[in-house]
Amino acid sequence: MKYFETKLKTDGNYKEFGKFAINMKMLYNNILLVKYKKSYAPVPQLRRTRITDDFIEALIFIFDTNKIDYEKLRELSDKENDLFKTLMMRSGLFDLLKYNFNETREKLVDIVEEYEILKGQIEAENNNPELPKK
Repeated sequence: MKYFETKLKTDGNYKEFGKFAINMKMLYNNILLVKYKKSYAPVPQLRRTRITDDFIEALIFIFDTNKIDYEKLRELSDKENDLFKTLMMRSGLFDLLKYNFNETREKLVDIVEEYEILKGQIEAENNNPELPKK
């Protein structure tokens, strides 16, 4: 089932994203421009914003597959992750695509936990040869 349709109103530059429309021409120029799909009025919480290529790739992945690429989202900055979360929640796709905000942070949590374990082992003067040399 496709949740997204190409919008052919006016100039055809918009693609549907839940209750919003995203300007694809601006998106490919690293600018996120979100409007309401029915009125094309600007969305106050999602003002025109400069975004990275990784953010663009995450959105294109959603358009193409109707799934979320959590690996790509983990590469985004905290600011862009918050922007993505706002976009998902406001568009109405948060539940529809079963977006798990915590999964984008999961990898960082795992790295911090592993670091703390290794740090503790080194501080305890653990000389086990299995301990990675870092």
